[in-house]
Amino acid sequence: MDRTKLALELFNPDKNGISRWVGKHECVGKFASLYPTNGNVWYRNKGLNHLIYEKKEEDGKIFWRFNGLKKNESPKNIRPEIWEKVRNKPCVITGLQLKSGHKIEVDHKDGRYPTEVGNLETQVEDFFQPLLDSLNKQKRSDCVKCEKTGIRYDARERGFSVPVVSNQLKYEGSCVGCFWYDPLDFVSKLSLI
Repeated sequence: MDRTKLALELFNPDKNGISRWVGKHECVGKFASLYPTNGNVWYRNKGLNHLIYEKKEEDGKIFWRFNGLKKNESPKNIRPEIWEKVRNKPCVITGLQLKSGHKIEVDHKDGRYPTEVGNLETQVEDFFQPLLDSLNKQKRSDCVKCEKTGIRYDARERGFSVPVVSNQLKYEGSCVGCFWYDPLDFVSKLSLI
């Protein structure tokens, strides 16, 4: 098991990224690779850098914990366990992965950010998808254009034969059917059209 998964298991941060204080003495057995060394870099890896790290010393013993989410790492209040799971999947368009060194963003499928997507209590993994950083920026730009014009992204710009796979090109309260909402679903529905 990699150190990210081990740390998440040992610290067990809640949806707000807050964990209990963990003592150095707990880094044994299965968690031995988390034992602090000079430089103790495991907590700075990409899988944990969305969490705020704290360290303290009490009675000559070292303790540390995660104390919240960094604002720029978990956009629009994505629960940490969802964020971590989605960002470790391959990009839904290119198939490239974070572990191969590519920057994967956790994208909100619905570019309008409906209330249930931002609500940590109602959030589910299916509200999000992994996209390469550059593709997520392109999607964001196309979503802003949609909000301004009321016209959804036209997938014919990417070489597809249809602009959308459900609903109309004119935005009518739903992003479903737009290429950017769910590229995998979009492609799977092309054969049905």
